[in-house]
Amino acid sequence: MKKNSFFAFCFAFIPGAGQMYLGMMKRGVSLMLAFSVISVAAGFLYLPILTVFLPVLWFFAFFDTFNIKAIPYEQRVAQDAFLFQLDGAFHRDWKALVQRRHTLIGGGCILLGFYLLYTSLLRPFLWKLSDYLPWLYDLLRAVPSLIVAVAIIALGIHLAFGGREISAPPQSGDDFVEYGGKRDE
Repeated sequence: MKKNSFFAFCFAFIPGAGQMYLGMMKRGVSLMLAFSVISVAAGFLYLPILTVFLPVLWFFAFFDTFNIKAIPYEQRVAQDAFLFQLDGAFHRDWKALVQRRHTLIGGGCILLGFYLLYTSLLRPFLWKLSDYLPWLYDLLRAVPSLIVAVAIIALGIHLAFGGREISAPPQSGDDFVEYGGKRDE
């Protein structure tokens, strides 16, 4: 079923609508849902950093519409699937990721929780301090930036110096063969 190129172009401006217009309902719904969830989470959780992902998702949806339009209709319908499959393979991959990176994920959750507590409980009272103790107000206002800076420095130190295993030099009894150059000379 051939679709109008002008309408596909118009619907491509709304994440997921272009995919839905071209018959890929599951893919379109998952793109719309991802865009909406990120927007709502950024607004309600006071996490404006999440809005960085919105243009990426928008551009993906926009250009994905034209890639899908180039595929014949029968193949489109056969390939229609949710972007986030909840089948067994996804569950195994997610479980393996959590087992490998549980410390990093836990640290990220702790930092996110502290940030949310700061923005919802502490920040509303900071404006009252600005009249009485301006230096304390400025110090407390800089706490999130300070936490992010310390986390970035710690991550950089870990990546630069930690996390790699230092192997011991081979012993004389090991099966070590020294490279002797090209043998075909």
